[in-house]
Amino acid sequence: MTTRQAMLKQLVEVIDDISRDRPVRVAVDGPDTAGKTTLADELAIALSGIRPAIRVSVDDYIRPVEERPQSLGVASAGYFDDNFDLAALIAGLLIPLGPGGDQGYRDADGATGTAPYDAVLLVDGVFLLQTALRPYWDVGIYLHIGEDEMLRRGLLRDRDRYGGEDAAREVFETQFIPGWRAYQAQCDPAVAATVVIEHHDPAHPAIQVRST
Repeated sequence: MTTRQAMLKQLVEVIDDISRDRPVRVAVDGPDTAGKTTLADELAIALSGIRPAIRVSVDDYIRPVEERPQSLGVASAGYFDDNFDLAALIAGLLIPLGPGGDQGYRDADGATGTAPYDAVLLVDGVFLLQTALRPYWDVGIYLHIGEDEMLRRGLLRDRDRYGGEDAAREVFETQFIPGWRAYQAQCDPAVAATVVIEHHDPAHPAIQVRST
């Protein structure tokens, strides 16, 4: 078993231990390029045959630009309260799939469904462990990478998207990285997490599980 496979096995055990009689809501948080989407997808596969998974990304809840009020003094990377429709995420998924919920949910596109009683909601994205969302998570997974690694991966991933490496660097240095610093300073997501994963080397992650 590889280090990554062992990590996934441990995460499945953490999730499965929460409850067997209602859905479990899992946040996969971390800075841009930390590997959140990949990990959440891998977790969905690892849960196959154990518990049904419902996959959601917070990016599905990004508001149109014209609807973002943008907090004064905050980099345009987007303060989490401005960029995402958190009310829709909470009302459509987190409350109905939580304790006492009816398990009937509505996603960002308006599609409805009923979650099996033993489902796992896997949500990936930035800023998920902010104060407004913390009460709604049963498990919070935080992927940590340093700012240098965040930038390195970002330049590789986004240089074509933004029209070159210099343009991608500007977006990260003036928006994404300052936005992440503001989030860390105000919310300290690593402290709020159930599981912290050092993810500088995705093939050899180091995992720390805290009490749930």
